[in-house]
Amino acid sequence: MLSRLAQTCCVAACLFATNADAKGPYGLIKVGLWTGGAYTNDATGKFSHCAAGAPYVSGIVFMVVMDASGAWGLGFAHENWRLQVGEVFPIDLTFDGQAQFHVFGKALAHNHVLVPMPSNSALMAQFRKSSTLSAMAKGELFQFNLNGTAQLMPTLANCVATMNAKGVANAGDFTIASTPKPVAPAPIGGSLKADTPQATQAEVQIEAIELASNFILKTPLHNPRVLSRADTPVEIAANGAAWQSDDATGFVRIIPAQPNMKGLDVTAAVIAADAKDCKGKFASGRKSELVDSDVVFQGLVSCEDSDGSRIAHYFIVPRAKGGFVMFSVVSNMKTERARDVTKDEKLVDFRKAALVVTR
Repeated sequence: MLSRLAQTCCVAACLFATNADAKGPYGLIKVGLWTGGAYTNDATGKFSHCAAGAPYVSGIVFMVVMDASGAWGLGFAHENWRLQVGEVFPIDLTFDGQAQFHVFGKALAHNHVLVPMPSNSALMAQFRKSSTLSAMAKGELFQFNLNGTAQLMPTLANCVATMNAKGVANAGDFTIASTPKPVAPAPIGGSLKADTPQATQAEVQIEAIELASNFILKTPLHNPRVLSRADTPVEIAANGAAWQSDDATGFVRIIPAQPNMKGLDVTAAVIAADAKDCKGKFASGRKSELVDSDVVFQGLVSCEDSDGSRIAHYFIVPRAKGGFVMFSVVSNMKTERARDVTKDEKLVDFRKAALVVTR
């Protein structure tokens, strides 16, 4: 999954010299002690990944990396290491002195190691919520502080989405402001509520931003980007993330598990909410469909009122942690490109993207 990232990752280049084939950083990521930006493949000049590293007294630079396809990795580098390029060796990771993971690192350069971290893995889930990390490799024990990762990870996701949409020439400050003080999430139509405990809202927001970033990366949208928290509608911000492109807008929203709640219930609730908001001609539909052994619930709403015409498609898929994830794609139908979003072949792409990023 991280093969391309493994060939190009080189965030340590901004901190000390390596032999890996990447250039950067372009733009800026600054979260506490974490610094970095966007990087390109030295051979092709194309955007390859975003990364940020934090230096430690031991001389190690600890890095978090997200590549252009949305894959994550952890990097470790030290200017005095002399590793064999391509070497693979076991590493034992321990979070908060309790949760342990046996993983494998690959030497990308003589002083730089990468550990893949699949976005839907237990390793990623543990990394998000932990405050300390210990790594045992080749008989040596290293200790790391994970402060700031709650802000760092959505910042990296924002960097990747921005670079994929706008290119290196438009690199800027990718840093996303700290998560705002939690507020009670708004209902999603009818009596269905996204009731998320405050203690977990920060994790839910990070999850939603990552899902939104990965979703738009896997669709045929033109110049998509995830919106900052400040630009995200307040009713979405507590448990979701919003995005926009040249041809559509939309959001990703986490719907935590509730007793007896079904996917069609979520679909019906969001349709009911849209019906209240539409002040003119309104039409809707819903269905469930089996795709690659998974059920996708779909909702369609169309509204024509004084604000113009718009069509929204909703894709609701089961969430691994329980509940559902709702993806929306909204077209204002004003341009040929916007109308193209509503074609059947494009809807198939959106539906597949929603499934892939939630697995």
